[in-house]
Amino acid sequence: MKSKLGKAAVTTAAALALAGVAAPAYASVAVGGGGKGVITADEPFVAGGGGGFAATTNILAAGGGGGWATSTAVGGGGGGIIAMN
Repeated sequence: MKSKLGKAAVTTAAALALAGVAAPAYASVAVGGGGKGVITADEPFVAGGGGGFAATTNILAAGGGGGWATSTAVGGGGGGIIAMN
């Protein structure tokens, strides 16, 4: 009985080890972003914006924003999203 139990344990351990080698764990990762801007001195004006993203196998996060300013006004905005699989 002990011999059969020992053989079963060894066989199970070997099968699990082979399954681990055949299907290794992995994750895909991607990251990116960028920005832009403009400044003028003739009529004071500044504007800029940017955005970016990050993603793995099961999660995506992305966002962006921008803004502007003159000598008399300021404005801008932004937004983002997160999606999980």
